Amino acid sequence: MSDSTPPASSNQLGGLAHVLGILTSFVAPLIIWLTNTSRDAHVDANAKEALNFQITIAVAHVANSVLGVVLFFIWPLFGWAITLGLLAISVWWGLLAFLSANSGAAYRYPFAFRLVA
Repeated sequence: MSDSTPPASSNQLGGLAHVLGILTSFVAPLIIWLTNTSRDAHVDANAKEALNFQITIAVAHVANSVLGVVLFFIWPLFGWAITLGLLAISVWWGLLAFLSANSGAAYRYPFAFRLVA
């Protein structure tokens, strides 16, 4: 094992931040990030990225809900498709991030608001 490769437990915890984000939204990545921010750089980077992505997905769900209330006659025709699309994106990119983090790399989502720096 080289010096630049994180240990297996670090890889697993970094990957866990991504995969648990699929199930718990931003709660699990936030807990993992807060508890490991000063102990492990690999976990910190992956949990922060997962947290930013899950916050972005949550904001998109809230925007979809607000549009559903405001445009209540039109939005039911395609609002459900946006919800399913957000779910599919969250699962797909979350699993890709899990695989990347579990192999020792820091994953960067293709799109996320970088609110937590």
